[in-house]
Parts: sequence; C-alpha cells; structure tokens
Amino acid sequence: MTAAACYDRPISQDTIRRPSPSKPPLPILVRASKPGEQRLVPLSLAEHSDRSAPLDIALSWEQPVDPIAFTESLAKALSLFPCCAGRFVTREVSVEQAAGVTLKERRTCILCNNAGITFTHGHHNGKRPSVIGPMTGLFGRAAGTTTKADGCGGPLLRVKLVTCQDGQILALSFSQGLADVEAMGLFLQAWSKYHCGEEPCYSSHDARIALDGAVSNGFPKLDPSFTYLHRRELTTRESSAATAAAAAAERLGVATFLLKWEELNGLADSFSQQLRGRRLIYDSERLSYDEVAFALVVESLGRAVCASVWLDYGLTFGYDRLFGHVRGVADVDLPAEALEAAAVMKRKLQIARGSTDFWRWKAQQTKSCPVEPTAEIIFSSWLEAAELTKFAFTSGASPSGVGLGCSFWDWWMHTPEARRRAGGGGAVGANGQGCPSLVVLLPHEDGVQVQALLPQKAASKLCAKHKCFVYYP
Repeated sequence: MTAAACYDRPISQDTIRRPSPSKPPLPILVRASKPGEQRLVPLSLAEHSDRSAPLDIALSWEQPVDPIAFTESLAKALSLFPCCAGRFVTREVSVEQAAGVTLKERRTCILCNNAGITFTHGHHNGKRPSVIGPMTGLFGRAAGTTTKADGCGGPLLRVKLVTCQDGQILALSFSQGLADVEAMGLFLQAWSKYHCGEEPCYSSHDARIALDGAVSNGFPKLDPSFTYLHRRELTTRESSAATAAAAAAERLGVATFLLKWEELNGLADSFSQQLRGRRLIYDSERLSYDEVAFALVVESLGRAVCASVWLDYGLTFGYDRLFGHVRGVADVDLPAEALEAAAVMKRKLQIARGSTDFWRWKAQQTKSCPVEPTAEIIFSSWLEAAELTKFAFTSGASPSGVGLGCSFWDWWMHTPEARRRAGGGGAVGANGQGCPSLVVLLPHEDGVQVQALLPQKAASKLCAKHKCFVYYP
C-alpha cells in the first residue's frame, strides 16, 4: 500500500474521541453530626458467632427524596445510634458469668468511634426492581467487617439509594452482629422522623450484656408447659437422618409468593371459624397473619415436622429499644394439616410470648442439658419489626414493600454452624447438606410476602396454589 493510499483511507473509528464511560458513583462516608464520647459496646455470646455475616434488606417507595437532605438526616440519626458508625474490635470486658459473679472475658465489641458508614447514590434508567423475591445486584455488601485491634475495619452498615424512573430503592447491608431487623427498624424510624422534620423521642439502648445477664442469670418459676417448647432428647435422630438421606438429591429453592390482603383475611377468618368449631381456640381468638402463612407452608410439606420459631424476647424483659441482635428459639412439633398446625402455633407459642420465666428456664436448659438441634423447618416473621407505616421518609407515604437480599439465603445454605445455632437439625430437603427449611415473612402494601426455602416437591405444591416463583441459591 502506497503512502497516498494511506491518506485516502477513512479515519479509524478508534481515533474518534468518545465521552468516557460513566463510572458507578463512589460511596461517601457519613458520620454522626453530633458524636458522643467514644465507648465500647460488647456483643452478647449469641451475637458473637455470626457477627460478620451480612444481612441485606431494601425499602421501595414512589415519591423520591433529595439525596443531600437524605444524608443530612442520616447523620442526625447516627448521633442517636452510635453503634452504626462504629467498628468491630476485640477487648477484655467484665461479664457477669453467674448471678453476682463477674469475670474478665475477651469479647468482640463495637467501638463507637464515629468512623462512619458508607452512602452511595446511583441512578437506574428504568423502573424500580421488584421487592418480591430474593434481590440481587443491588446492595453495597457489608464486607470486611472482621475485628481489628485499631478499630479500622470495614463499616458495619452500608447504605445505597437508587433513583429510578418511578421512585427509589433504599438498600441497606449490615452485619448481623450490629443489629437484627427489629433493631434496624428502630434506626430507620429515627432516620425517617429526622428527614420529615420531626424529632425522634428515643435513642438506642446498647445494654446487650445486661439483657444477656437478665436471661442467663435469673431464677425462673418453673412451669410444666415449658417442656412443650424445648427438646430434651433427639428422639427423631433416625427418622431425620432417613428423611435427609431420601431428600439428598432433591434441590432446594426459595419459593416466593404474595398473600394478598383479601385472600389472607379470608383464610384467617375461615381457619379461625373452623378451629372454634373444633374447640381448638377460644371464641374470642383469631389466627394472626403469621400463623396462617406458616401453616400454608407446613401443609406443602405433606407430613408432620419438627419446627422452631424465632422470637424476639427483648420487649419481654423491658428492653424494647435495645439495638442489637436478639433471637430466641421456641421448638414445637407441628401436624401436617394446615388447620391443626395453625392451632398448635397459636396455643403453644403463647407460653413463650411475654414470659421471662420461660426464656430464663430455656437458657438454663441450654447450659445444663444441651441437645442436638432437631428443627426441620424454622419460621421467622418480620411483619412487626419492619412494619411499613413506621418508615415514612416522604410525607404521608409509606414504603410499598420490604425486600430481602439473596445473600441471606446463600449464608443460610452454606453455613451449617449458623443453622445449628439457629435451631436447625433435621432436614425436609437436604441437597446433601442436611439443610433445614426456613420461612421468612416480609411486609408489603398489598399483603404479606412469603419466602420459603423448600425442597422442589414442596415448592411445586405451593406454586400450584399460589402465583409464585423459585430462586435457587
């Protein structure tokens, strides 16, 4: 090719200057606007084990908020909840091992040093992602939160605001050692009040070890009914092992469906009326939404199961503003029929709710007579903890729903020790891992969102009755 021919060629597209591709926005560090004195908040023993595991939740709303005003109100809320802006450290602290006996013990603590949380604001050229079903690709993961001697580990809370064509998504990723959904709900309430120009009437209560001592070192009044909610012996070891072996090849998936208000209220009324007719509940009683939804999932399994229910006993001990991770486990054997399963939950769980003696007795049993966990299915309701009307960031408009990140299900599936601590033992679907099923209820403006980790056969039964889809972790 001659030199002249070279000049006759069209200019290469590579030489045309293009605008540089847009980069995702970098997070900023938000600190408390009025920080208090630096202090240590020791974690309870129950919070220790899964402290670094992230928990991702999202709120969705239509009317957008101003990101600058949003971060300003966030900084005010951090002043009331200093643990959120802190870091994990390991320190020697005084712990009451028994009533009147205090010893020095090395514990993971939250150093409230106002190191800050990360906040990111991004844009999505489309509609808001649905909060129905496990959510992916949205959260700024709360990673790198392992304890550091100097308190310079990663943030315990990461916040991301995504502005879409039809509204916004608020995505939060936080360490389970920082808070549970109930405690994070208290933080979101304070944040939303500040954003709407109001003053919250409370701050966080960080006495985690005090609650731990109130439960572990008390002297309960004994009640024979307590034994209904605690397994003394692993009586189902052989049957659970056989069930797990039979289900080892069956794939586990998260079946998700929305129980709309009309259907849910109809089922609650119908179930309650039938149970009153059988004299299984009092005439003045009505099944809750939790009990109805849990019973529907039990029915899909097609057999009686050993179950556990996660309950928050903080309010029972007067720690209604505790900012931490509180999870008590009540065990119950459920029959296969939905009606009978709902009646058992209604009747037996009342023993645990509101009874300090039960939780103290159970703590003593766990120490003196430890048994292998046997639950084949575990239930957790976030309907009250994440009640939508509590989080009105825009005047008069509550979020349309709460979503759960898929990382929660990945953690549950692939962390056997976490499942054992949560009460899981036997399996209704194993996938070779002996993984018990887990059911989580989430609030939505149109009803109750049910996410249930189940074997394929049970998930198929649910899908045949409800409009649902299945996510495989």
